[in-house]
Amino acid sequence: MCTIGTVFSNNNIHTFKQCDLIPVTTFNPPQVRTGTNGVNSYLAMTREGSQGIWAGVNDHGVAFVAADTYTTTAANYYASDSQVAALFAAYQASISAHTTATSAAQSLIDFYRTCGANTPFPAPDISMISGWADPQKTQPICILIEYMPNPFNQDPVRLIKRHSGFFVSTNNFRLQPDSVHYPANHSTYLRLQRAETLLLADPTHHGVTSLLSDQYYGQTELSICRETDYLGIEFHTQATALFNVNASGASCEYQINGNPRTNPLKTFAEVLS
Repeated sequence: MCTIGTVFSNNNIHTFKQCDLIPVTTFNPPQVRTGTNGVNSYLAMTREGSQGIWAGVNDHGVAFVAADTYTTTAANYYASDSQVAALFAAYQASISAHTTATSAAQSLIDFYRTCGANTPFPAPDISMISGWADPQKTQPICILIEYMPNPFNQDPVRLIKRHSGFFVSTNNFRLQPDSVHYPANHSTYLRLQRAETLLLADPTHHGVTSLLSDQYYGQTELSICRETDYLGIEFHTQATALFNVNASGASCEYQINGNPRTNPLKTFAEVLS
């Protein structure tokens, strides 16, 4: 489970993901790949044992991050291996084949609604696309997508859009029904409140890096930078991505197979432009 967000600061867009999992997982170094449909190249963040990307950014400044959802009826949802693979392929396509954030977000919305075969994706999901709303790169935007399959008799896709300031999300829905309640998994609400507090005080690149290493609730899974003595039982931070975008291009800071306190972020050598 993850903390994700976007900060707009001095004509820069900073989009981040703290990747938290229970199983100890091996994460791969970032890899530059060739895009399509006007995308020259994109940076793919991947991990062993999983299809597609868990985060990424392209040379047009379109960045993707996502977070799994905590719901009260989690046991009711099941996605097959092929459906999960299709979801990760859609994640990757959002940055490999789209030159604006609005187009990339629409591609994910279309996937959720049809799963590529006129059948809605069967499980809830949270994703975030950031970058520019227009090809001229004059309109910065962050689009949070909350997807909730029926039977709740409501719109399965709901959006929050921001053009300035910041927006941060954890694993609880803001707009959709069925989000887990505080007593059932209070870590998501504690992390959200702490992240918002930090970014209200410092909505800059520095504020983001401070957030990613924050352990206000101690070396526990309750903090944003999550550690645990109970490997295989509790969540802990295992990788981090921070994409920095402006009109000239995109860069990446990251750490893998650790957390930002013990394994500080480093800058990826290549700049996408």
